[in-house]
Amino acid sequence: MNLRVTIAIAVFLGFATSAVADSPATPKPLVFASPDGNYYFRLSPSPDFDEAKAEGYLYRVDADADELLYKTKGWYSFSVLVSNDGNSLVRIGPWPSQGQPPESTPALVFYSGGTEFRVFTVADVVKDLSALEHSMSHYSWGGSLEWADGGWDGRVQVHTVEGTTIVFDIETAEIEQ
Repeated sequence: MNLRVTIAIAVFLGFATSAVADSPATPKPLVFASPDGNYYFRLSPSPDFDEAKAEGYLYRVDADADELLYKTKGWYSFSVLVSNDGNSLVRIGPWPSQGQPPESTPALVFYSGGTEFRVFTVADVVKDLSALEHSMSHYSWGGSLEWADGGWDGRVQVHTVEGTTIVFDIETAEIEQ
């Protein structure tokens, strides 16, 4: 095989691999439980994957039949945390596409009783926007959402691309120092 063909194939495979690696994951039904297991949130994407049509359902676990407490609509996330009383949720916003301004792109969204009450944008959680990690079509601010202490005191934390860990109260969305 001549050198030009080999180089052309290598370049093509490099671009093809990058394009696949940069594709958003396909939404699928997901379930997120509270740390004590007494509540769970079932998130269902629409069949056409339109985020505006996604629905979520918060249930209280009961010995006879689980009880639906509230429903959400219009968003999907691969990362959701549910409080031990089932009233509070926090989710990661969608994977930001190039061209979406960090000042208006949701990073974290907090809910009480199924109603959105606080949004932190990418610019709220990343102070040095030059630290954002860019791919061919998206950018990342970090976005690792987890319980700060296993979830028993209601504190959640995210890790940013700046190496910062920000801790929030899941009920109030207040930042703790």
